[in-house]
Amino acid sequence: MVELSFLSATGNKLPIKIGNVSATEVNATLHLVAPFHGKSTQAATVVKREMGLDWPGVHELKHRGKSYVLWFDHSHIAVMGEAPLAKLARVAAVTDVSDGWCIVDVYGSDVRDVLARLTPLDIREQHFKAGMTQRSMIMHMQASISCLEKSQFRLMVFRSMARTLLHDLTTAMESVAARAQKV
Repeated sequence: MVELSFLSATGNKLPIKIGNVSATEVNATLHLVAPFHGKSTQAATVVKREMGLDWPGVHELKHRGKSYVLWFDHSHIAVMGEAPLAKLARVAAVTDVSDGWCIVDVYGSDVRDVLARLTPLDIREQHFKAGMTQRSMIMHMQASISCLEKSQFRLMVFRSMARTLLHDLTTAMESVAARAQKV
């Protein structure tokens, strides 16, 4: 029988640190959850009871330990780090999309300056606070951008765009680092 092995979405090119910003690949399970018609309340109850997390509102991210629940779009949430239990599948469509996404944590004192070069979102602290998430663009790629802490963000793009994300992210990190050296 063929033995399958895990391959990093980034080709093991992370972690990297350039200037005051670091990037690390996150290898975690990722499930999309869409409550069945009329079952949103029951789905939220299961998530609360089984995971200890509230159902996220629009543009919200909730986490406990290494488990995350984040708003994903008008009809989905994403559950990361902890596989949803079978109880959730009784009231919602639960799809494992772990192998379809590249997830990268970017952090450091200049992280917002780096992200400002990559996304049209207003990434300033007063507008994009810890616990917020948005679907937007990173350069030309569809992405999910979440603020985990004041100086830590989680970027998610389709796995097929991982190399492009690394290129664009590295270029932005180098640009911010070079600017800091000239001051």
